[in-house]
Amino acid sequence: MQVMDSVGTPSHASRRGAVAAVALSGGALMMGAYATLSIAPIAPLIRADLGISNAGIGLITAAIFGGAAVASTPSGHLTDRLGAVRLLFIAMVGIAVTEAIASSAPWTWLFVVAMFGVGLAYGCITPPTNVIVRGAADGANQGLVMSAKQIGVTLGGLIAGLTLPVLADRFGWRLSLLAPVVGALVVAGLIVVTRDNLKHQVGPRATHSEVMEKFHVRYGWRLGVGAFGFLMAGVQQGFMAYTALFLTESHGYGLAIAGVSFAVMMVGGTAGRLGWAVISDRWFRENRWTGLLITSLVAAFGLVGMAVLPTGAWLWPCFVLVGLSSIGWNGVFLALVANSVPVTHVGRLTGWSLRCVFSGVVVIPPILGFLADGWGWSAAWIFAATITLIAGAGMYLGARGGVNPRNA
Repeated sequence: MQVMDSVGTPSHASRRGAVAAVALSGGALMMGAYATLSIAPIAPLIRADLGISNAGIGLITAAIFGGAAVASTPSGHLTDRLGAVRLLFIAMVGIAVTEAIASSAPWTWLFVVAMFGVGLAYGCITPPTNVIVRGAADGANQGLVMSAKQIGVTLGGLIAGLTLPVLADRFGWRLSLLAPVVGALVVAGLIVVTRDNLKHQVGPRATHSEVMEKFHVRYGWRLGVGAFGFLMAGVQQGFMAYTALFLTESHGYGLAIAGVSFAVMMVGGTAGRLGWAVISDRWFRENRWTGLLITSLVAAFGLVGMAVLPTGAWLWPCFVLVGLSSIGWNGVFLALVANSVPVTHVGRLTGWSLRCVFSGVVVIPPILGFLADGWGWSAAWIFAATITLIAGAGMYLGARGGVNPRNA
C-alpha cells in the first residue's frame, strides 16, 4: 500500500497551531466519551430509578454505540462535504442537547432514545478530528498525534468514573448528567473561537471534483482492516466492561480493589496509545499493519494469562498487558486509515472504519458475557484471545494492498 503521509499537509501550518488543533480534537473526544460513558459509573442509580434490569443497562449501552455505528459512515461523507470544523461543532452541540434530554426524560423509552442520540452525535466526532489532525501534522509523527488525540477517549472515561458518582450522590443522577452537557458546550464554544486556526490547519476545502473522485479500495484491504477494528474494539469494550466482575467473581477481590482496576485500565490504555504510536512512527511508519499485528499478539498473550493463571502476582502483569494493547491500538489504526487516501477522502474512509469499530462494540461484549455465564470467565478470555489473533492476522494479510484512485 502506498502511504501518502505528505498529501494534504499544509506547509504553512505552525507548530503552535498544530498543537492547539490536536488538543481541541482530543478535548472533543474527551467530552464525547464523558457523555457516552456517563451511565456506567452511576448505573445502579439509573437502574433503581427507572426500574430496569441489568439487561436493560446493557440495552442502553448497545443503543449508544449502535447510534455511533449508524452515524459513522454518513459523518465521514459529511466531513468531506460540509467541512471538518463545521461538523465537529454540530456534533458537540448534538451531544449537549441529547444528553440534556436524557437527564430530564420522564419515561424510560425516551431516555433510551436520547442516549441513542448521544451515540449518533458521538459517531460524528472522529472523522472531522481525523481530518483536522491529518492536516496539522506531518507524516513523520502521524501515529503519535493520532494517538494523542485518541487519549481524549480514555481521559473522558477516567473523568466519568471520578466525577459522576460524586455528583450523583450529592445532586442526584439526573443532574449529574448535566456535567457532560456543560463540557460539550465548552468545547463547542472553543471551536467557534478557534475556527479560523482549525481551518488553517485543515487547509483549503476540496473542490467538488476532488470530493466526488472515486478511490478503489481492495476487498482484501477492507476485510482485513474492517475485521481488525470490529474484533479489537469488541474485545476492548468487553475487557473494560467485565474486568471488575471478573476480579470479584473469579478471584475474590473486594469491590474497592476491583474498582481501582477501571482507573488503572484507563491509565494503561493512555500509556499504550502513546507507546504504540511512538513504536509505529519509529519502526513501522511505512507498514503500520505490522505494528498492529504485534499489538494484537501482546493482547492475546495477556488474555490467555488472565484465563489460565491463578490468583496471585502474575495476574496483574497480564491485566496491564491487555490494557496497554487492547486499548492502545486505536491511534495507530486511525493513522493507517487516514494515510491510505488523500486528505479529501479521509473523512469517508474514517467513517467506514468507525462503523466497523462501533459495530464490534455492540456485538462482541454480549458474546463474552454469554460465555462467562455459561462456561466461566476462562472461556470468555480464551475466546477474546482467539478473535484478537484473528484480527491481527487479518490486518497483516489484508492491509498490505493498495488504495488507488479511480475516476468517477
